[in-house]
Amino acid sequence: MKQFDRRLRSKAEAAKLNRKRYLISVLAVVCLLVIAGIIFFGRKKEKVYNTYETVDTVPLSTDSSVRYCAYNGGYISYGRDGAVAFDARGEQRWNVAYVMKNPIVSVCSGYAVLADKGGSQFCIVDGNGTASRFELTEKIASVKIASQGVTAVMATGEERDHIYLYEPDSSGALVDIMTVTKNNGFPLALALSQDGRKLVTSYVSIESGSCVSWVTFYNFGEVGQNYVDNMVGSYSFDDLVPEVAFVTNDTAMICREGGIVFYRVTEVPKALAKEDFTQRIRSVFYSSDYTGVVLEKASDSGEKQLVMYQNARGKKVLDMDFVGEYKGIYTSGKDIVCYDSGRLTIYNIEGKQKLRMDIEKNINAVFPVDDSTRYILIGNETADIIQLKQTE
Repeated sequence: MKQFDRRLRSKAEAAKLNRKRYLISVLAVVCLLVIAGIIFFGRKKEKVYNTYETVDTVPLSTDSSVRYCAYNGGYISYGRDGAVAFDARGEQRWNVAYVMKNPIVSVCSGYAVLADKGGSQFCIVDGNGTASRFELTEKIASVKIASQGVTAVMATGEERDHIYLYEPDSSGALVDIMTVTKNNGFPLALALSQDGRKLVTSYVSIESGSCVSWVTFYNFGEVGQNYVDNMVGSYSFDDLVPEVAFVTNDTAMICREGGIVFYRVTEVPKALAKEDFTQRIRSVFYSSDYTGVVLEKASDSGEKQLVMYQNARGKKVLDMDFVGEYKGIYTSGKDIVCYDSGRLTIYNIEGKQKLRMDIEKNINAVFPVDDSTRYILIGNETADIIQLKQTE
């Protein structure tokens, strides 16, 4: 057997090895410093604002029944006798006339659907203002629209309810899902994916004296053709499910009275993440990136708990307490915008306060424009475009 060579390295070899180890150590330190610098300066870039500048002001309708919703960097003003779409500068995009007692609206990309809740008519409007009008024999409970104008309508009858799918200029319904009230329960909510191919509904029934909610998923693509009535999944819950939404095209959010559940819905639904709450849910809101839930705390101090989730994985990314009432709250980009009649507060997704200030007018709604520093404030008489600013 050959004897193992135990000779010591030469001085030259040892020096060469030491230099190599030194270079590796220096490189590791430099990498750590670069990472730390990116984190530090990245956080420093998150500005804190303490004032704003009014860039433009547009007069609003004096009709107190008129309501507003965000629409492609601008907004839609809608009431009983019609709807008007404006861009951020207040210039009219389109104007559609109708007569509705209780108009509701849903928007996606450049499309909007306006429907008479409790009535029978609705109209689908494209980005140019071209309206396709429809009328049902049942009463409309809810509507949702997809990015290409495909519209889901939840309608209620005396004994039977329907979920219809329409598209602009269609002569009739593309899909008609019928349910019987005594067997399937009462309809509560529906959601439609952005591509118009997937649908989720929420129904509630009383079974053995207890409330049971059924959440049902439909797929109108190739996969769904292999299932009866395109129904690819159904789940029951022991409490009400008043809110369902496709927060991304492939992720559905189910908000129960006692918690929240995320499903991955590429073909058939698969539970992604869920969380139960002991506090009462005050609000639920969402964008394409995040879903937020505001919980009421048990004390009378006015404290609330805000929980934010990343839609892609259903992962919790923020859990913070805050105090104060609010009229509206939503998330846009990495901002959480909260407003009351005369106060505007903005947090980033890490829960750090970006802006908190009193506004010298009554605020009815706040909409984002095209970045995280410009907003539209809807007041009683005007719509103001504001630019957030810093002062020394």
